[in-house]
Amino acid sequence: MLAAGTGVGLSSVAGVRAYLPLALVGLFARLGLFEIPAPFNLLDNWLVIGALLALALVESMLDKVPALDSILDIIQTPIRVVAGAILFSAALQAGLNVEAIPELAAGGGIAGMVAVLKAVLRPSANVASAGVSAPFLSTVEDIVAVVGGVIAVLVPLVSLLLVAFLLFFFYRIRKRRGRRYGGLRILGD
Repeated sequence: MLAAGTGVGLSSVAGVRAYLPLALVGLFARLGLFEIPAPFNLLDNWLVIGALLALALVESMLDKVPALDSILDIIQTPIRVVAGAILFSAALQAGLNVEAIPELAAGGGIAGMVAVLKAVLRPSANVASAGVSAPFLSTVEDIVAVVGGVIAVLVPLVSLLLVAFLLFFFYRIRKRRGRRYGGLRILGD
């Protein structure tokens, strides 16, 4: 259960920022707080950690430019999916083999859903605020990525509780929306 919480937390953070959670896992592995299975153990190399942190910085800076954030989301989504798959598989100690396909698919799916949701919601926020909110939203995403990655590794049950809360929240909103229009379902669509 703890490994699943770590995997869900890290792969969902990978949907927001591709390189930062990989760098955090490498750093935590280097410090002995996280164990990485054999094919992914190159993440705990200082050179790789430094390169991932540099890529995370570039990704964060480009995301703050309103004209580039949508393009960056399109380019980064496949990378975020791969990062989520790697992180979920590493958290469950599955590695990279035929038996790890379910873990890789789950991690990629979680990261992909978060990345697509981010890509869909961000442009409407930029249009509504004439692009002013892009740097603010990007900074919030940076904070969420750092804090979420640390929480996912150090307190994995919190990740599961946050996911359960979000699912409950979306369920309640959907239920209220259905109630608002009563029997006239056509008005709800």
